[in-house]
Amino acid sequence: MALTLATALLSACSTEAEAPSESLPTTSAPATTTEALPVVGPPDFPVPPEARTQDAAGAEAFLRYWIDLLNRQRAIPAGQPLRDLGPDCDECRRIADNNDATAAARETYVGGNVTLNDVPPAVLTGDRAEVIFGARIDAVSIVDANGVVVDPGIPEQPNIGSGIRLIWSESLRSWLVTEFNLG
Repeated sequence: MALTLATALLSACSTEAEAPSESLPTTSAPATTTEALPVVGPPDFPVPPEARTQDAAGAEAFLRYWIDLLNRQRAIPAGQPLRDLGPDCDECRRIADNNDATAAARETYVGGNVTLNDVPPAVLTGDRAEVIFGARIDAVSIVDANGVVVDPGIPEQPNIGSGIRLIWSESLRSWLVTEFNLG
């Protein structure tokens, strides 16, 4: 398309006769095959392709997905997807366990949405990545089935220093969380 547009624009400015189309080189895109990525993350909320590249952009995209996943799982609440993507991450397991305990008690979180304020480029070292970022956490509490507050939680945190460490899984072709910290 770009070649066609460029040819059309250039030929409109040219006063020379055009060569017959048989003499023009033909271009065709080489056939590419793309292996399907295995599904990683919840089947209805998988890690997106842009977060599954082993580079700084992929690590940042994974961080953004991770924050969206944290918010999603807190709202359900359910912890297993956090354990799946952070199998060696103590804080990830703690958050997952809290989500599961809240669900088992038939309680729900109110608030607590996490958003990213500042995300500098990821620092890569081999198969590892680290991102130090600023995050906002909305005030959060836990309520029972009747809407009664059972845990007043924490107040809003407008900008807390946070970080995530990732490791590349070649078998999953995805990042996994090894360490995570909000504040």
